[in-house]
Order: sequence, then structure tokens, then C-alpha cells
Amino acid sequence: MIVLRALEWLGARARWVLAVGAVAALALQDLAAILRPALPFFVAMIYALAMMRVDVFETVRSALRPTNFAKTIVWSVALITGLPVALYCIAALLGLDAEMRSALVYGHAAPPIASSAAICLLMGFNAAFALEISIVASFLTPIVGPIVVLILLGDAVPLDGWLLAVRLFYIITGGAAAAVILRKVLGPGLISQKKLAFDGIGAVGMLVFIVPLFDGVTAHLLASPGLALAILALAAVPNLGLQIVMHRITRARLGNESAGALAVMAGNRNVSLFLAALPETAIFSIYAALYQFPMYFTPLIMQRFLRPRFTRP
Repeated sequence: MIVLRALEWLGARARWVLAVGAVAALALQDLAAILRPALPFFVAMIYALAMMRVDVFETVRSALRPTNFAKTIVWSVALITGLPVALYCIAALLGLDAEMRSALVYGHAAPPIASSAAICLLMGFNAAFALEISIVASFLTPIVGPIVVLILLGDAVPLDGWLLAVRLFYIITGGAAAAVILRKVLGPGLISQKKLAFDGIGAVGMLVFIVPLFDGVTAHLLASPGLALAILALAAVPNLGLQIVMHRITRARLGNESAGALAVMAGNRNVSLFLAALPETAIFSIYAALYQFPMYFTPLIMQRFLRPRFTRP
């Protein structure tokens, strides 16, 4: 009972829990080093915690219905192909070096974060729309992601496209399989009835997941604060900027709730998916860690930017 109440308390304050947890992770370097080898497991865990709260099969069926199929595929492909191409071109025009461009491509060739639907619920956006696109984009990523990376980056990184696809496939399908099993064992009724508690479980899961991302990062921040600030800007500006731009250009067509969901997905990507599947590099490791700040602060700071701004008579 005490545990249940604690989880409900955390779930009711999930926005602040995520924001404070992102900052606190910087101080947990010893624990981060211990947990780092388990990063692929934690990525799969985040998928499982998000997907177990919905009927995955029904969501996929809904996304693949003829009336929804084209829309779902177009938005999914646009997110994981169009945006990384656009950002790569902008980065090249700005003269960013190869490692910075690589980080941008990896970050935005990744699918939307598995918890997109949960964030949309917190912000009052269309969570079902977010879930459909997140799931479809996640299953497309092992096929499309390596192709995008290889086309844009070529030999700039030591990447085995087939091996990357296999690793991504195992991580995503492992999380989805665990979600189906957990939902079957717990039952949809219990999950729905204890919504706040499962919000708390999701928040705790995201906090556990973020810790290994900061392995060695604090030392880099202290040694090269200028580089750290540059990488933080590289993570935050596209994340928050894409949210605002996507919301503005789709709001009239999709309505505020769906445009807000698409904005959350455009900016917030499962960067750690590539971090768990790729050979480790210092810049991308720091980028993946600092990327969590705009992501975890999204429910707190982006609500005001993603509200309707229609002038009413």
C-alpha cells in the first residue's frame, strides 16, 4: 500500500519528477558506470512500460487500416527521414564538423520516444495519434534508419548497417513482446484503474533509464564546459525548435491536439536507441546524455508554446 501511494504521488507529479531526475542524474556517476552495459535492456524497458498501457495489436491494426495507413506511414517516414535530411543540410550550411552532423543525424533518424503518448497525455494532446506513429516509426527504424544514416554520413562513421538494423530490431521487438506479456498478466482493467500508479512506474522507469546515459559525461562537462554547452545547444535547439515549427505548420490542418502530438514527436527522439546499437563515440555519448534535458523538460516548458493562439472575437 505504501509503495502504491508513493507511485501515485510520483505519477501525479510526473512533469517535475522527470525534470528534477534529469538534473540529479549528473551526480550519479558511479551508478551510471555500473548500469551502462545494460543500456540496451533499459531502452527495451522504456518501450515495454509505454506499450503495456495500450493494446499494441489493436493500435497497430488501427494504424494500418486503409483510412489511417497512408497518413501513419507518411508521418512516420517524414519524421525519421525528412527531418534528419533537413537538419543535416542546415548543419552543413552552418559549417558544423562531421561529429556534430553525425550526432544530429543519429538523433533525428531515431523514432519518436516510446513515452511520446505519456507526454502527450500530460500536455493534453492526442495520445492515440502519438502512439500509432511512435509504434509504426519504431518498427520502420531498423529498416529505414540505417539507410538514412549511410546515405547522409557514408564512411564518416564505422557503421555496419545490417548489424545496426538487427540490434534495433531486437531492442524494439523485445520491448514490444515484454509489453504484451505484462499487459496480459496485469490485465487492462488494473492498468486503467491504477493510472496514476502506472504514471509513477513510467516516471521511475525513465529515471532509471537516464542514469547510464550520463556515464562519464559529468567529467567531460567539467573538463570542457564550452564543448558541453555547444553540444547542449545542438541537442536543445533542434528539439525545441522542431516542436514549435511542426506545431505551427500543422495546427490548421490537424487541429491543436494532433499538431501538438506531432510536435512532441518531431522534437523528442529515442536517441538512446542508436547509442545502444552503435559503437560508442565521445561526442555522441555526450549528445545523447544532454539530449535528455530538453526531452525531460518538454512537459514543463513547451506547454505555453504549443497552445492554440487563435484570435477569438
